[in-house]
Amino acid sequence: MKDKKIRYRILFSYLSIIAEVLNVQIERLSPYIRVAMDSVLDASWSIGKRVIWDYELLYLMEGQLLVTVEGETYEGSAGDYFFFKPGQTHSIQIIGGTRIRQPHVHFDLTVQPDSPEVGVSFKPLEQMTAKERGWLRSNELDARPYYIPSRFRPGDPLPLEQALFELIREFETKPPFHELRMKSLMLDILSLIMREQYWGSKAPGGGQLELLAEIKAFIDHNAHRSVSLEELEVRFHISKFYLIHLFKNVFQRTPIQYHQHIRLEKAKTMIRYTYLSLQEISDQLGYSTIHAFSRAFKSYEGCSPSRYRATMSG
Repeated sequence: MKDKKIRYRILFSYLSIIAEVLNVQIERLSPYIRVAMDSVLDASWSIGKRVIWDYELLYLMEGQLLVTVEGETYEGSAGDYFFFKPGQTHSIQIIGGTRIRQPHVHFDLTVQPDSPEVGVSFKPLEQMTAKERGWLRSNELDARPYYIPSRFRPGDPLPLEQALFELIREFETKPPFHELRMKSLMLDILSLIMREQYWGSKAPGGGQLELLAEIKAFIDHNAHRSVSLEELEVRFHISKFYLIHLFKNVFQRTPIQYHQHIRLEKAKTMIRYTYLSLQEISDQLGYSTIHAFSRAFKSYEGCSPSRYRATMSG
């Protein structure tokens, strides 16, 4: 009986240590969400000149704002996003005489020992104490390839808006493991913004990025069958030669190379994680014969599908 109690005591201590380690690991994951909320403000609201210690992403969902960042002034309208960075002087004022709605989030890019202590700044730099100046985070999102501008308007706004509101719900309701989910959502948000900024820097103007996004989405949704340049030319009313040039400039592959890439990456996943036969996988991905599938796979991966399955299962 005594031995059993000792074993239980040891087991309990062991589990406690595991729980403590897991909590520490979760707390060290980045980023750190300081505030996430959906604000509706009347026309008299404004923020005078200030410098924040962390990052803030502000979504202007309704209304109009006059925003000045480091001496540059922007007139924001519904659908715009503003991104404020550590150490930047900025101010915000409502214009148009109507209320605004501005879901926003303050965050540290990486968790730091003082992250829980630091609040939200409403002071200019010259009014900060030495301790408060020590809270200023390094600005790591001001140079490419991670650069995020002070104002931007996403070409595909829905995924970003959905992720932001889900983050706000997690912050406000605090369900189990909300810290982990908030970190994941914040990383989703940053990757969506950075990816669009990257593509935008590669694409020419005149709405071409939106067209390329449509073409890419069409290819993504048709990984189960063959797609030709002629089909894309007719469907999207663009010369196939011009399409190849634009698409490769932005996505580093031609449309057909990209289609082959997602098709064969999907094949690799199916080979590795399902019990489907190679014939069934070939059929599901729309190859004319198993031999055509095998040739394409070997050219892409450097080995046959059967060899790939044997290697992965071994």
